[in-house]
Amino acid sequence: MSHFVSFWESLGEDKFLMLLWIMFFLLHVGFMIYKLMTLMGGKKQEEKGMNEGVSVIITCSNKAELLLQNLEAFLNQDYPCFEVIVVDECSEDDTKHVLENFQERYPNMKTSRISVETKFRRTKKLAIHIGVLAAQYDILLFSEIWCRPASNNWIRSMQAAFTEKTVAVQGMANYDEKKKNRIKRYFRSMRFWQTGWRVRMGLNVAGDGCNMGFRKKYYLAERGFTKNTQEYIGYDTEMVKVLSKYGEVAMVKGRDSFITIVEDDARAWKDDYSYYYATEQKWSVKAMMGGYVDYFLEFCFYSGALYFICFHEYRLYFLIPVVMVYVFDLMIINWGLKKLGQRKLFVFSLRSGIYDFFNRLYYYTYSSKKWS
Repeated sequence: MSHFVSFWESLGEDKFLMLLWIMFFLLHVGFMIYKLMTLMGGKKQEEKGMNEGVSVIITCSNKAELLLQNLEAFLNQDYPCFEVIVVDECSEDDTKHVLENFQERYPNMKTSRISVETKFRRTKKLAIHIGVLAAQYDILLFSEIWCRPASNNWIRSMQAAFTEKTVAVQGMANYDEKKKNRIKRYFRSMRFWQTGWRVRMGLNVAGDGCNMGFRKKYYLAERGFTKNTQEYIGYDTEMVKVLSKYGEVAMVKGRDSFITIVEDDARAWKDDYSYYYATEQKWSVKAMMGGYVDYFLEFCFYSGALYFICFHEYRLYFLIPVVMVYVFDLMIINWGLKKLGQRKLFVFSLRSGIYDFFNRLYYYTYSSKKWS
């Protein structure tokens, strides 16, 4: 007891700062537990009668090889009533002929094409709009041709998440775990996790065009992308934000709902990473702050610890909670990754904090130029 009194007296005028530091410690631990609970919770999806048809919409531009590689994975889904709509964005390779060959073999496939003479600076949103108008079903699922479903039950799993109250669903898209791409898989895993707790907080600002869906009737009610057709940014995130006012956004975590990202070269990865940060810059201040509460609390805790370690005689005492928080965060992150089916990322998560910090600094600048 006397030792504690000596320690407390040694703080001098920093007693209030010490109490504030303890508060940040408790808030950070509590929020990390909350983050984990967003993955642990959720209602179990029930098998429905599957009497509701599904339209899968994919856009592509000069991706003939990827069409040959991945399109059949969408066309061969184990679901009784669905169609696949592919919209060609001004392709100048063999895309047209590849799509024609697929149509001859798959009666549930539709195609459309945007001419190379189009006056649109960006054709992504136009292509999606054409696909939506061509869809005969109310449930629309979206992906990219550089991806493929990880299971033949992808449509079944995503469709099961739609209820009367659900307007949009989001599933996880990640890189192939068989390849050496742990940095990419870690980023994608954390991106999905962050989206999940934002949704839980009512911040429906993030979407992922690789694996998401919404109802056609609400899209038409909002007149689609009419407010902004020429900008590439927002073809996925914008819809989640706008349509969420009609009902709930559901996060689907089962492995059958996963999408595997096949195209993982350096250019594709840079586009993927920078696009996320470009969309993030469009969010409201509330969405930005709400999504990074944990990082703020962590920064305050470690800053306080650094101060006490540098300027107080009982500096070794302050190392104990620092080590405790570091180990605790590591455990929470890896529990979360395992819950998402993302194993073998333990070693990378040890150095993710510093890596993420410098990556953000670079990509916030790069993304502004790339996607403007």
